[in-house]
Amino acid sequence: MFDAERTDLDQARLPWVESPRLEEHLTTIQADGELRRFAADLARDGLAVIDFDDAKTAQLIDAAVLETDVYFKDGVTRVQDAWRESPAVRALAIHPKVMRLLQGAYGREPFAFQTLNFQRGSQQSLHSDAFHFHSEPQRFMCGVWFALEDIHVEAGPLTYRRGSHRLPVLTPQEAGVKPQRRGGGDYAKAYVPALTKRVDEAEAPAEIALLKKGQALVWAANLAHGGAPIMDPEATRRSLVTHFFFENCLYHTPMAGSADGGRLRLRLPSDVATGGWVWPRRNGRRVAIRPQLFAITLLRRLLNKPLKF
Repeated sequence: MFDAERTDLDQARLPWVESPRLEEHLTTIQADGELRRFAADLARDGLAVIDFDDAKTAQLIDAAVLETDVYFKDGVTRVQDAWRESPAVRALAIHPKVMRLLQGAYGREPFAFQTLNFQRGSQQSLHSDAFHFHSEPQRFMCGVWFALEDIHVEAGPLTYRRGSHRLPVLTPQEAGVKPQRRGGGDYAKAYVPALTKRVDEAEAPAEIALLKKGQALVWAANLAHGGAPIMDPEATRRSLVTHFFFENCLYHTPMAGSADGGRLRLRLPSDVATGGWVWPRRNGRRVAIRPQLFAITLLRRLLNKPLKF
């Protein structure tokens, strides 16, 4: 089904959760039962569920719905970085339980760099986050999907291909996405079929996530996932997606890289916890970035407004 040898990765630079030495790491840090279950699920399946059963988190979820419902009008289907205006979204995005589990599983400090709020199902095509934003070393990135209400099958739930995270990362060049055509057409015609073919050949099972309010789903950087069709146009699927990077990495946008893959299009990602940004680093040292990137990042911080799509 899956190739056990990861020829695209330097094993010594893997996140612990994607390393064959995961158990050794968990023993060394004296991981508790919750962390062990979380890491085992994420390593095996590419995703793991976190349960939140405390009153404070329940209140944050209700507040996040109230603070973001106002955005969803005039055709808006998603809101990026609502954390800039919503205290509840920000608090959920950097929830201490999430941060603790990610740090333990990956072995580096995580930081949230983006949030996406949805009121209805995204119906998004199958994709891997590693195609849109990735890291060097590879796979130090993940997504966390909060269910802000009970999710039902008719509302277009999250879909995923279990275990597909263990496949090699599909690059734009391998998918046939041309540098001068990074837009939706080329993406839909080239990348989506190429990824679907790869996970089909690997026989990665297709499943849906019917989470309950107060649960969160964590997925690995390379897990193939998307959104199921909405069967009931009146059904809501209120959810919050937070994307995470980890400290001491280069952060980049693979879709915008050079044709031969030799140059990374670096990112200067936000830090939801501080409102600032995190500088890309190689071996602990800052690397140079394009002046235009710094200017855009600074402007984005000064505007400090969510983006609506």
